Amino acid sequence: MGEVPLAIQEVAVTVHAVPDVERGAGGALPPVQGPVRGERIDVAHAAQQAHVLIGMPVLTRDDPDYFALLVGNYILGGGGFVSRLTRDLRDAHGYAYSVYSYFLPLARPGPFQIGLQTRRDQADAAVGRVRTVVADFLANGPTEAELRDAKASLVGGFPLRIDSNRKLLNEWALIGFYRLPERWLADFPARVERVTLADTRAAFARHVAPERFVTVVVGADNTR
Repeated sequence: MGEVPLAIQEVAVTVHAVPDVERGAGGALPPVQGPVRGERIDVAHAAQQAHVLIGMPVLTRDDPDYFALLVGNYILGGGGFVSRLTRDLRDAHGYAYSVYSYFLPLARPGPFQIGLQTRRDQADAAVGRVRTVVADFLANGPTEAELRDAKASLVGGFPLRIDSNRKLLNEWALIGFYRLPERWLADFPARVERVTLADTRAAFARHVAPERFVTVVVGADNTR
């Protein structure tokens, strides 16, 4: 990764000295209670399109499955036009121009979320396709070719995350805030490269439970 500028090193030391993020005026952060069963919430709205969000809280910053989920999600819905969700919902069925998924790891479990916009009258069909794609991914996992391409893209694009002092400062702030190892950035490419098919399948099986997804649809036609 090269030498970290002195100013950034000083910021890193300062950030690592901040008080425990789980101890503030209100004491320890409360646990996150995930949904025990799936739920769909329809919100009436006069929007031209239906806006769909699907997900559940799953991931903390220090979870050992972070890299397996990062690589797997690139294949599922984080890789733009090459992701499975985009190829299915956009290319094969024309339900959405853009569909995405991501994990947002936090001090307490942050969300795994899938999002898209579609025609009001095809919201149910689009949600059904999302669930089909996710179920297939959980059942069968990625292919060797998908895994290879995902790791190449994540590692190849990594330098763009740290190509300015501003970006480095942001990364070091996250490292300090979440108490990550100080070699987090230096080790990032190698840890991505070490992810295997078995790692990705096992990590998704542990964290992603479609039967407990909460689905919010704003502006869908009431066709269910």
